[in-house]
Amino acid sequence: MPSPVACALAPNGSVFERLSKLGRRPTSPLLVHTRSHAEFSSSARHARTSTQLPLTLTMASHKPTVGFAGLGAMGGGMAKNLVKNGFSVTGFDVYQPLVDSFVEAGGKPAKTPKDAATEADFFVSMVANKEQNASLLFDGEHCVSKGLGKGKTFILCSTTPPSFLQELRKRLDGEAGRPDVKLLDCPVSGGTLRAADGTLSIFSSGPDEDLDAAKQVLDCMSGNLYRMGGISNGTKTKTIHQLLAATNIITASEAMGLAATVGLNTQAVFDHVQKSDGDSFMFSNRAPHMLKNDWHPYSALAIILKDTYIVTDTARGTLGDSFSAPLANTAHYTYFQGVQAGFMKDDDAKLVQLYLPASQGDLVGQMTKADVNMNSSHQISKETVADLLCGIHLAASVEGMAFCKHLGGIDRPLMYEIISKAAGWNAMFTKCIPGMLEKDSWSLADCAEAGEVGRKLSEAVEKCRRIGYPCPMAAAALQQFTFASLRDKKLTSLGRGDR
Repeated sequence: MPSPVACALAPNGSVFERLSKLGRRPTSPLLVHTRSHAEFSSSARHARTSTQLPLTLTMASHKPTVGFAGLGAMGGGMAKNLVKNGFSVTGFDVYQPLVDSFVEAGGKPAKTPKDAATEADFFVSMVANKEQNASLLFDGEHCVSKGLGKGKTFILCSTTPPSFLQELRKRLDGEAGRPDVKLLDCPVSGGTLRAADGTLSIFSSGPDEDLDAAKQVLDCMSGNLYRMGGISNGTKTKTIHQLLAATNIITASEAMGLAATVGLNTQAVFDHVQKSDGDSFMFSNRAPHMLKNDWHPYSALAIILKDTYIVTDTARGTLGDSFSAPLANTAHYTYFQGVQAGFMKDDDAKLVQLYLPASQGDLVGQMTKADVNMNSSHQISKETVADLLCGIHLAASVEGMAFCKHLGGIDRPLMYEIISKAAGWNAMFTKCIPGMLEKDSWSLADCAEAGEVGRKLSEAVEKCRRIGYPCPMAAAALQQFTFASLRDKKLTSLGRGDR
């Protein structure tokens, strides 16, 4: 399976190179460091073979102590990686088997959050949501704020709403009486494997001097460490990225469901899309689950549903003015359908079953055996599926970058670089967004490729309408192309389709 970095860098190269030709250089925020999985593995092997003493013994005296809460799939890997690299880490989780696994890896157990915080220079939180983080910090006599030493640092790595950071700061300064506690906003992206080997992308934000002090800990957990500016900018960055990730996930299901429904060989469609402008990291990652009818919960629907709540709530104005996010909202409400279907704890790839005929939930996998040369009787081809993906991805990409501008404080060229190397990547993003960066105007009417992409999307949606195939993401995207046509006469043919 290609990595998001490999997928993202192949199409167009670095936006920094293109902008320099225009006489522009990206300003702060900045990429503090980057490190590949191979580089990490090599350095770790060298560290282990360069001394006869265990790594934890030779390095621990040179590193700060760490408290850690949330030892699940992501947090457990992060905490164990810190231990592996010589940090003294005390971990807390409400589920004892996770604590036991952490102790087996060399970590120290804590019975309460306060116990985990007492000796910590830095306390890292990877609990599930804002409610759990608030409880962790403030509830009862055994909370983190009761245990952290004077002037120590709380590092929030969970995905939470951007507004939550101001809430935490206010409560630390007020009811907790802890204005001395330093607060850093450092959400992560990259999945469980990268968490375990210390190659996550981390979007860090907060006062520069506090980030400098925490760099040793953040470096150990990250392959790409970004500084995004003031507090909450890290969470803004993650929220923008998740808009793309969320729309791409459900779009993969919409596309593969269409291919299977009309009788195309789904493996052939997958192979074609991967070589086309319709590709995305999420398509390349999720579609194989559908092809194999593998519904193991690699990434449960509950996770992306939580993130789309954050995206849509933020867009509705939790930071002030509201922002129209039709693609994100459509994805969000489609995820609700998945919840009603009983998929909450299932892999989000199983959402493809929402698009399939009743009692044929394994149809995508079954259609890998279809005749490769058989054409659909509905004039829907593998090219039609790719056109559908291209249109949705372009509309969502423009929506994501417009959201970035709306939230403020995030450098758009750097946001482009981040998405291009992460799970929110799609081929239309790296094909079309660089041409829009110079003007920093985010409407499909400002996109040179929108006319042709929108025309093909319109034809694809019309073909779906004729056979009664539900395509809510494509319909929402087409509406955005239609709105753009009202601004630009070159796009006036959009929305009529091939009738």
